[in-house]
Amino acid sequence: MMITLKELRYDTQCFFYKQISTIFFLSIFITCINVLIDMLIKPEMHIISIIEKSNFISTNRLLESINNMNFDEKKQLLKYSILKTIALLMNKTFFLSSLITLISSLSKNKKESIISLIYSCFFSLPSLFILNFMITFIAQLGYLLLFILGIFLTIILSLSPIIFHFKKHSLIDSIRLSMYISCKNIRIIAPGVLFWIFGKLMLTVLFSNIYIVNKNIIFFILNININILYAILIIFLFRFYMLLIRC
Repeated sequence: MMITLKELRYDTQCFFYKQISTIFFLSIFITCINVLIDMLIKPEMHIISIIEKSNFISTNRLLESINNMNFDEKKQLLKYSILKTIALLMNKTFFLSSLITLISSLSKNKKESIISLIYSCFFSLPSLFILNFMITFIAQLGYLLLFILGIFLTIILSLSPIIFHFKKHSLIDSIRLSMYISCKNIRIIAPGVLFWIFGKLMLTVLFSNIYIVNKNIIFFILNININILYAILIIFLFRFYMLLIRC
């Protein structure tokens, strides 16, 4: 059985439209948690202004601004950066775990109780968080060295959480197997991952240039849309891996 991009796109589309209300709810729920955490860990206004400016000025100017900060301000910025990174990874992991549990349950045509689904979701969170951290670290290292390398690493590592979900491989084996399968089927996997990367980039640029609406509202809507895009990618990758193991 040969897996085609057209078939995958059709399957992804059908599943997404059937479960759009659930996916939309999960996206809003995760975004609300993200906003709440962001409010709790928000630093002083001076630090916020530097963070906001860092999106528009050069790296040298940003480093200059950081060098002009005193020790306490640098400490606060570092603390905020670490907490923000952990919060984003936790939100992404919870959203990913929820999606995989939902897709897996529906794919098996089993009617499981909500308690059973919640238990399955939370049971895999610690390991999935570590895996997400490893994938993010490797991909971001690639982006720092070369943008194209970062994109390539994102593509070949994208299957890792799906492979790990089937409980047949360890964290390292899941990453290794993801690299092998993705490189072998890069013509099928790459379009889905590239759609997510550039879709996220376009949404960020589009919403960043909207000034007539409150920034918090823009942030909220942007995150919901990015989560929905990510959900489409996970459905696409999950369906691909299911077809692959059946071949």
